[in-house]
Amino acid sequence: MKLADKHSIERVEKACERALSYTSRPALKSIQTILKTGFDKLPVEQKSSSTTANNPYGFTRGADYYGGKNND
Repeated sequence: MKLADKHSIERVEKACERALSYTSRPALKSIQTILKTGFDKLPVEQKSSSTTANNPYGFTRGADYYGGKNND
């Protein structure tokens, strides 16, 4: 809330939105850095990668990599 004293509420909201796009648990320091550098003024890029959307654990090698799939 003290960030709104120094920055506008809109900027704080945009900074929080950007921080949440990076992680689900942003730290106050991250939001302060976003405001300090002005990244809150840039548009937030939407992730369009379907690989990360389908796999919540990030990059995972499949059976092909480990030789577990028969290529008959």
